[in-house]
Amino acid sequence: MNITLRRLLIRELEEELEAAKKIDAERLAEEIQRTGFNCLMCGKCCRREFGDNRVALMPEEISRIHDGSSLTLEDIAEPFNIEAESPEEEYLLQKETDMVDEEGNIHTFGWMLQRKKNRDCIFIPDERTDNRCSIYELRPHLCSTYPFYMEGLKLRISECEGLGKVIGLQESRELAGKVLNRYVCELQDTILTYKNYNGFITGGKGQLIAELNLKQGYLNYIVHNSEGTCKITKRI
Repeated sequence: MNITLRRLLIRELEEELEAAKKIDAERLAEEIQRTGFNCLMCGKCCRREFGDNRVALMPEEISRIHDGSSLTLEDIAEPFNIEAESPEEEYLLQKETDMVDEEGNIHTFGWMLQRKKNRDCIFIPDERTDNRCSIYELRPHLCSTYPFYMEGLKLRISECEGLGKVIGLQESRELAGKVLNRYVCELQDTILTYKNYNGFITGGKGQLIAELNLKQGYLNYIVHNSEGTCKITKRI
């Protein structure tokens, strides 16, 4: 990403942020109420077999989970990566997008919640009849607002079996407040991430090094986020 493009992206995001702060929460609440929603506790949004269940995390969310539990960074989060069926496929997709540096590190933007080997969320029980999140009170913004989110200053809705159910105005207002807060926080976080990003050098023996690491059961990641960069080893 060159400097000109980065500056352009930052300027566009800052304009969107200012506009987001002016969104009428009451009108958003009315839209949510018209849509209707009630969580059925089915757990489908947490389990990989029902679709893409990656949960993007901001550093402040990781800190909140860490501070409210005994969990470490590695317990909570992993580098946000391309959805793939295997570590090998994940690496190949990263390689194709030229995200491997000359030292064999894979570069990615941001974090996501850890997942189990079967790619269910790490915080949902293996027992299919128990869908209670083990960090419910500390859960990320994405989870507490699902299936609603904001994009391009408009309310967006993900697939969910709870849609169309009756929801009261007060509950809609509370949910609207959470959706707007998430939107503002995500924009602020993305802006800081771009401001902190300094790029990296590709080429050399980087891809060979990464492939050797993969054969030995791990990959090294450089995570670019709003707090700077973090190098982490991901065991396969």
